Amino acid sequence: MTDDPEGILLDPEKPDQDNTQAPQSQKMGIAFYGALVLVGMLVFLIVFMNVPGIRASAGILLTRNTWTLQSYLDPGGVLVPAITGSPTTARFGTDGKVSGSAGCNHYIANYTLGDLAISISPPEMTERYCENHTVVQQESVYFSDLTKAVEFRVNKSNLYLYDTSGKPVLVFEIP
Repeated sequence: MTDDPEGILLDPEKPDQDNTQAPQSQKMGIAFYGALVLVGMLVFLIVFMNVPGIRASAGILLTRNTWTLQSYLDPGGVLVPAITGSPTTARFGTDGKVSGSAGCNHYIANYTLGDLAISISPPEMTERYCENHTVVQQESVYFSDLTKAVEFRVNKSNLYLYDTSGKPVLVFEIP
């Protein structure tokens, strides 16, 4: 074996020996990118493989609170603030029923969940007389918007119901 000036040991009896050696910085680069790929895979697994946990906790948050309407989609397609003074509420029970006050009348409807999808049947309601015409209009639109909901998102303080186009139709908050 002979000593190369660059510090590489050469074996004269092995002429086909690869006498090139990767520089130290290149070796570090490979290790760095390998570690980066592993970290990326770990993040991917945490984010995308935990989706069932997110869905399960969404259902729990949905049924844990009585929600108060914050805004709704008016007939013109604009999200408008709910009328104050006559709260509209929704309580999603673990029995598949949603109930509450729509401002003047109380209501109850069936609902089903699937992952983050929701389907709400047309509600049955009391038939109380309401003098405030604006509340009556909001109540009518609210019942219509409830049945348009196909998807929901929930966090600790807000519930969002979306229609088929992905537009929010009802936004609730915890009072």
